[in-house]
Amino acid sequence: MGYKTNGTHIPPTYSPPYDSPIEDSFALCYVKYAAPDIDFIPQFKVNTLCGTFIVDFALIGQSGYRIGVECDGKDFHEESRDEWRDAMILGENHIDAIYRVRGCDIQHHIEDVLFLLAELEPNLFDARAVLNLSVLASPEVKELPRAHWIDQYKFHYRNESDIGFFKLEARRCVVPATQRRFWQTAYRYALSMGGGKLDDVISSYRKRQGDSN
Repeated sequence: MGYKTNGTHIPPTYSPPYDSPIEDSFALCYVKYAAPDIDFIPQFKVNTLCGTFIVDFALIGQSGYRIGVECDGKDFHEESRDEWRDAMILGENHIDAIYRVRGCDIQHHIEDVLFLLAELEPNLFDARAVLNLSVLASPEVKELPRAHWIDQYKFHYRNESDIGFFKLEARRCVVPATQRRFWQTAYRYALSMGGGKLDDVISSYRKRQGDSN
């Protein structure tokens, strides 16, 4: 998996079982392109002021830089709550960036997912990953603007109709000085309440927003 044991680093490996079929698929494909010196940790536990959360995968480089990858199955995720959950993780600097990948993109377009991640986070991939993935990646993903200030990467495939929409979402601790993100507001509100159960914090925030309108 990439843990360090007695000073010896174990390269990232595919080590099932994983928590869901899409997590299994992501792990199986990612380890083929992973940098050999990273820690690849499934079910990464994070304790926050609003409870303990599990990140599907943590990828941790030698420098300590950490990204989380969330494999979002359609039936198990509610986008607004996910954003609040990510806010608690980012606000306390447990993770430097969280990437949310849809299950349908893992199933049908994993090479595009990995190509984009490798372009954005090259230190967590093998040096030849982008080159190798570029052979398999679609023209559409290769045409995307790619930068750390972009929060959503999405496009329609020009030659597909049924599974033709790609989307990858990113949230990062470092936000450009001239910009703001909702996760920052969410974390500050939770902090002002002294934490508590996440759903209670969300409910309180929404009620206050309703009262102020």
